[in-house]
Amino acid sequence: MLLFWIVSIVLVIVAALAFVIPVTGENKLTGATRDQLNKDLYKSRISELVDDEDQGLLDKSEEFIDEMQRGLLDDVVDEKVRAVSTANSPFIWLAGVIFLVVFSVSVYMTLGAREKVVNWQDVYSRLPELTNRVMNEGDKVTDQEIKDFKLALSTKMREEPDNEFGWLLLGRLNVALGDSNAAFIAMDRAYKLAPLNTSIVTGYAQALMLSDDPEQNNLARKILMELKQEKPNDIEVLSTSAFMALENQDYLGAIEQWQRMLPLLTGQPDRIKMIQGSIEYARKQIAAKGGTAPVVADTATAPATTTGPAAASNQVSAGNEQVTITITADQAQLKGYLYVYVQAAAGPKAPLAVKRITDPTFPLTISLSDSDAMMAQMKMSQFPSIKVSAKLSQDENVMTKDDDINSNIVTVNEGDARSVTLNLSR
Repeated sequence: MLLFWIVSIVLVIVAALAFVIPVTGENKLTGATRDQLNKDLYKSRISELVDDEDQGLLDKSEEFIDEMQRGLLDDVVDEKVRAVSTANSPFIWLAGVIFLVVFSVSVYMTLGAREKVVNWQDVYSRLPELTNRVMNEGDKVTDQEIKDFKLALSTKMREEPDNEFGWLLLGRLNVALGDSNAAFIAMDRAYKLAPLNTSIVTGYAQALMLSDDPEQNNLARKILMELKQEKPNDIEVLSTSAFMALENQDYLGAIEQWQRMLPLLTGQPDRIKMIQGSIEYARKQIAAKGGTAPVVADTATAPATTTGPAAASNQVSAGNEQVTITITADQAQLKGYLYVYVQAAAGPKAPLAVKRITDPTFPLTISLSDSDAMMAQMKMSQFPSIKVSAKLSQDENVMTKDDDINSNIVTVNEGDARSVTLNLSR
């Protein structure tokens, strides 16, 4: 903020000088110089008249001389008038400078983003508090706090571009928010700063997997294959490998990675439960295709489960695997980027599943399921109660803005109908 005011003051001073210098500067052609020029012209004209008279070309030269003398007297600068004008000139430029300053400040106060700048500074000053909230109280964090945390963290990374762990945190936050482009940018910066850090490398691979570019997807696979050879029992490597396998619908491969993780998660019951839910989801997908998943004893918690379709029916699951959403709008011709979200009614604030549609035509009906999950460890089927909502944005930025058009929010509980209707209205 200090830099902003310094630059603003300098610009006002420059603008004032651009006004003052021409007003206060002396004219190159002063009154005395002009009088001398008139006298020289007068003498030159007299000499010409004399020559013309000597040659007999002109009569009554006295009349022409009298006329030139009167013209010369009329053109002589009035020294008193010039003195008065010079004496009053400071008031002219002083009034101009005052008007310039008042006008500039008024325009900024009217059209500038002063309130946004103040809010931005306030959010940035709360970065330690927001970090503690997000990292330690994730289930209690509001959407606005997540938005503020991203803004504050992004600002900090501009001031500390060499902080690889800050870039890692920002990248993971963008992954959770579904902003694949921002996630890749942040993870790429972190990876360039610390290419040997396992957490950063796995995060970078995960960001590459979210891309629509096949080359980046292949690079992610190559990175993970190398990591698995170097660190076969690393939890982060196994988790990212499972996520990649799930994205490729390699359910057997995903189950293998998750089951290798379970013995490493002793003392982490919440995470064990989440992994078990992911394994169950993969088993159901295999069973739906008429296949069977291998049985591996769950050494972390309970006895081994059975295989095949029977196993799918015996496992505990919330059942929110798919929901059909019909979206209407008060104005059918609305254009932009439509985002449809599914979130847990109680639990993490990050979306469980999301779809983006460019320039939709209303009414519109789509389906969201576990296959649209943002992360393999957070599926719709793992939560007994979910919230469905939508918004229409004018750009690709997923962060909430004032001009977004939001829909109503519908809560779907276990056992409810799997069809909901949303309406976009201002």
